[in-house]
Amino acid sequence: MGNLNYKLVVGMIMISFFFLIAVFGPSLAPYSVDETAEVKYISTDEGRKLSAPPFPPSKEHIFGTDQWGYDILTLLLYGAKYTFFTVIIVAFLRVLIGGALGIFVALKRNPLNTRINDNTKIKVNIFSGFPVFIILYFILIRINIEPVLNPLTLSFIAGSLMVILGIMSVYDNVYSKTIEVQRNLYITASQALGGNKIHIAKRHIIPSIKSQVLIIFMNEVIQVLHLIGQLGIFNLFFGGTYIRMDPPVFISITKEWAGLIGQFRSTIYYYQWILFYPLLSYLLLLFSFYLLSQGVIKQEKINQRKTPIL
Repeated sequence: MGNLNYKLVVGMIMISFFFLIAVFGPSLAPYSVDETAEVKYISTDEGRKLSAPPFPPSKEHIFGTDQWGYDILTLLLYGAKYTFFTVIIVAFLRVLIGGALGIFVALKRNPLNTRINDNTKIKVNIFSGFPVFIILYFILIRINIEPVLNPLTLSFIAGSLMVILGIMSVYDNVYSKTIEVQRNLYITASQALGGNKIHIAKRHIIPSIKSQVLIIFMNEVIQVLHLIGQLGIFNLFFGGTYIRMDPPVFISITKEWAGLIGQFRSTIYYYQWILFYPLLSYLLLLFSFYLLSQGVIKQEKINQRKTPIL
């Protein structure tokens, strides 16, 4: 029991829960996503009074409703798939493409001639000092608000941009780790015995860095979640934004969680429950990936102690 990796176990349980919500959310929703709560009369000590949305949490609406009468739990269940699968797919493609490039380029170089401290070989990543959010903002601001494209197309465009702008950071990490592994004697021995680059990558490089790549993947998931949250603050909701007038309010088309936070942020002064549940859901998802990443890091340290690499 003392060796149980609690962070890894709890993280996996939480991620599994969010996965099930993302897959079966619409089926579990208590109402239709377009259904609104009706204005009704309630009995009080002063007689019957007219009651209109937003309604606080109750038996009919566990998380309450927003100012237009939409059930917040229903909105969260419908938007879960956009939030969960977006961060997973974008992070996976970043790691797949960036990692493959990092291994490929590293294998083409002779690690014995690669000096880490050689100032003449320092690589500069143009995106490292320039926030990815700024690039996304100026591209999406033209197409995301009151869009003519459907939500799936907008999601594909935004997701592709996030993948492209995040490849280089993954490439740099995997490249440096591959160069480090190549310095081991068993790699040199494999090359001397005639092993080609594909054989070395499959038999030696990938098994040696797979746990580190998993950690990189977890970090990329967290970064993508942060990025979607930043866009939501500026009313660029993933999948599209439309504007409801009188007064003007920005509405998330896909109901993804960062979009709901941006959509409801003005309600914090009057109807706190409207913002609280989307914000709590987003933070719990972020925390679950953080726990899982810390659990993977801890497990990697345990494995290294058990089977040290000589």
